[in-house]
Amino acid sequence: MASIKTNSRLSGDPSYTIVWRAGGSRTGDWCRETFDDEDQAKPFRDLVNGHGQQWPPGWVKGKGFVEAGEPPMPDSEKFPVYAGAYVGLLTDISEHTRTNYTRFIDNYMIPWFGELSVSDRGSRLTRDHVSQWILDLQNGRPGPLHPAGTKRRAYAPKTIANLHGLLYSIFQSAVSADPALRDSNPCAHTRLPKGNDTEDDEVFLEPEEYALLKTHVRADAARASLRARRRTSGSGMGRRTPHPPRRHPST
Repeated sequence: MASIKTNSRLSGDPSYTIVWRAGGSRTGDWCRETFDDEDQAKPFRDLVNGHGQQWPPGWVKGKGFVEAGEPPMPDSEKFPVYAGAYVGLLTDISEHTRTNYTRFIDNYMIPWFGELSVSDRGSRLTRDHVSQWILDLQNGRPGPLHPAGTKRRAYAPKTIANLHGLLYSIFQSAVSADPALRDSNPCAHTRLPKGNDTEDDEVFLEPEEYALLKTHVRADAARASLRARRRTSGSGMGRRTPHPPRRHPST
């Protein structure tokens, strides 16, 4: 009989995996399907048992029931295309900020998410992808789409919080689209690294950048970001305190 196993994701959130042997035989191949929500997992378990421990007809692993003739995922729902379009249509930022956002997406997101979908169709981006991305940034590991041999350095929690805030806003746009492209934001409830006194020089926000990201980032991360940006001279976030020149790492 199919059963549900509860596991913890890297983010700390639970996942619910239905496991069974094909055909109910002791020698049948193990099959499994994972859900974020237990209320979705239980009906699927019952469907498997109702079909003799076989995949329900019309069900595609990782996608659910797929109607015959369903159109393929359009390019506009692929992460690089959607993220670029999202930034391009923001109306409350300067062109300088728009350029920075585009650079952040190209350098810090696409090497991880370039082949994934922002929608619930195709290879959808999940909470696990976001958690792995944060761990890679934190530990200086390259993304799956970086060329072999790429060297990365570890990034400070403040930098990661800023990048996560931008990613959150991209996916919140997909959730609130009309019609919605997905049911939930995979960046919600992410456990971000703890802040410290280490500071990166990759990501400095203009006032309007901070105002936008503050609406999406967790309260503790927002406070850490604000403290970092106040380490400036003159009017504050728009300028940096003079430091000895530092070389930006290659990406």
